[in-house]
Amino acid sequence: MRPVFHLASLLSILLLLGGCARGPRLAERPDLPARFPYHSADQIRFQLRLPLDTLRAFTGRARLQVHTPAGTDNLSATIVARRNDTLLIRLSPGWGIEAARLLITPDSVLLHDRIHRRLYFGARSEPAVRRLPLLTESDPFLSLLGALYPPPGRWHVTADSGHYYLYDPNGLYRYVVDPARWRVTRYERYHPNGTLVESYRFEAFDRFGRVFLPRRLLLERPAVGVTVRLYYRELKLNPPTLQFAWNPDPRTRRIPLQAMMERP
Repeated sequence: MRPVFHLASLLSILLLLGGCARGPRLAERPDLPARFPYHSADQIRFQLRLPLDTLRAFTGRARLQVHTPAGTDNLSATIVARRNDTLLIRLSPGWGIEAARLLITPDSVLLHDRIHRRLYFGARSEPAVRRLPLLTESDPFLSLLGALYPPPGRWHVTADSGHYYLYDPNGLYRYVVDPARWRVTRYERYHPNGTLVESYRFEAFDRFGRVFLPRRLLLERPAVGVTVRLYYRELKLNPPTLQFAWNPDPRTRRIPLQAMMERP
């Protein structure tokens, strides 16, 4: 019988907010800015980044669907995150069962498989961790909020009637930007041979104070047949207190993440 979830697939989730919001009612899209479509790449980056500087922490509850060649799993995720510090994700298949906890710190990644009593560990800088579909080299905090923006560098900018498109000179990265909300709605990464490596889509945008953020995130990795859908049922930005419950049994078996990646 197939397990309730597959840990390697589980990590593909992660790559993968001043206010609290619930329910499906979403904020309407504002009008396009008066300067559209004449913003430069630096101006677009500035507008994308500016409101995010106010975010220090968040908590969230989300529905999660993970599709892999092994099958489809539906999970619930509870997230507690402090920017530039610690991020904890608790995962449950339902029935009151907590299957796993994922802890990301500035220098390490720990995955506690509570069902099989295994604790996988690795440094964020080691190759085994960097091979995971997890944005460990950038900002997991903003990535889980669907709040990506292009890094500094040279970017070619084009526009249509409602969006900006940013490309790097080598054609490896592509960002689609909604200038009405000043949020990235799609991000794509390509192999040098032109093959799509991964794509992120951000949908169902809601307003949290001055910040627009997506409630729905979609990750696709075509080469490995992975699709991840995450929908935030509840988000709270900058909560006054955070609780990071991380208490694995001392008898839990410790295993390098490299070993998990090498398992068939």
